[in-house]
Amino acid sequence: MATTAGNVWEYSIRELINKRIVTFRHLRNAMTLPPELSAEGTGGTHSSDLAEGTTHSSRGMRRRAYFNALMFDADDLRGMFNSIRLRKRTRAYFMLGASLGPILAISNPADYIKALGILISEYDTFMAESGSKAKKRHFFRKSKGGEEHGSSSQGSYELGNFSYLDTHTPPFDLDFLQVFDTFCQITVIMYTKLADSLLSIAITQSAFDSIAKIDSRFKKIIGTVTKELDELLKNAITKELRLIDPLDMASPENEINTDWETSSVYK
Repeated sequence: MATTAGNVWEYSIRELINKRIVTFRHLRNAMTLPPELSAEGTGGTHSSDLAEGTTHSSRGMRRRAYFNALMFDADDLRGMFNSIRLRKRTRAYFMLGASLGPILAISNPADYIKALGILISEYDTFMAESGSKAKKRHFFRKSKGGEEHGSSSQGSYELGNFSYLDTHTPPFDLDFLQVFDTFCQITVIMYTKLADSLLSIAITQSAFDSIAKIDSRFKKIIGTVTKELDELLKNAITKELRLIDPLDMASPENEINTDWETSSVYK
């Protein structure tokens, strides 16, 4: 009976891990900025890519339409994920992603899962208390002589000594899309190693609960970002539908430029 239960738990965990890997890869591909065309016209899109709903980013990464429905342009993405408006969340994703790095070096599967659980608990504690009890500190410390080697209003918060959460952030504004792109990459690596760890540990109820708790934090991140992308998708589709509906375009409440040659819609 215990073996059967363990098999069920392992199957459920593997399905969950595979789902998360696919989701984070898809989000990264959908949120990668479009390619920048050079003066020579290189970096274009092939017809085969258009048929598949894909292009290549300026970094050579394959971009994909969000749920095969729409490929976002740079202005839409930067408008929705404004780095200044989302400064706090950008810093939070940066901290969580940076904190995952050292944990990936842990070779023992049981210790790896345990460390992930501790990190998520520390991250939740930090996020819950940073708004009211955090103490701000500079990224660059003062020397013994009192000389400050660097200063910025973009310091980091310190709630105490964490075992795995690194609360340091750079003393400058971070770009949300760049941070999230890297965050997706390291999260995929984290889940991939988590799947490999299942080969070396006994899948018990305790192990299942630990992994489910770890996953819950990343599930919330997915939910937040996909909700914003869904809104972006809805707005874009609504705009396109208005363009093909003359009556809707003529409505005073929908001020859309009908000068087809100069409309910014096609720029």
